Amino acid sequence: MSAAPPTTKRRHTARWIAGGVLAVLVVVALIVATRPSNQATAVASPLIGQRAPQLAGLDFSGQRVSLAADRGHYVVVNFFASWCPPCQAEAPALVRFDFEQRQHRTGVDMLSVDIDDSTAGARRFVSDFALSWPALPDRAGNDAAAFGVGSPPMTFLVSPRGTVLAALAGPVQYAQLNSVVSAARRG
Repeated sequence: MSAAPPTTKRRHTARWIAGGVLAVLVVVALIVATRPSNQATAVASPLIGQRAPQLAGLDFSGQRVSLAADRGHYVVVNFFASWCPPCQAEAPALVRFDFEQRQHRTGVDMLSVDIDDSTAGARRFVSDFALSWPALPDRAGNDAAAFGVGSPPMTFLVSPRGTVLAALAGPVQYAQLNSVVSAARRG
């Protein structure tokens, strides 16, 4: 029995290498295509232009909180969960935005809603990221359902009259929040 000619072996090896490279490229393309965005995307929520659903209850510090109490101010309503990596990624932007808004007398109020989470996890998240605004637990998922939130993070801008002006799915960035609020104030 004779061995295969060297050119046949080279072709066979080249095919395996090409196939391997193609497989790696396909995997990389799939990862890039399915990777979550590093910034939120505006979504066409049916709530836009409608009165915001009620949000009320005791926050994690035991204080009574309601979205209606913030009437007369713009309010950023952010749905999060402690186990959610994009929520963790957006937290510093929310903290920075809140800090800067508190410096202005006509600033924007913040309200967060913790969904599908443990109380301990949510409290740790609030503490670790030093959230200085109220965060309501939504154990039953009623608030998330009323706002049409399937998974966190999701952020809404509510007008001083209580109307939903914008909905953003994914981790919001500081510049995005400023842009959305500026557009609302102009329009």
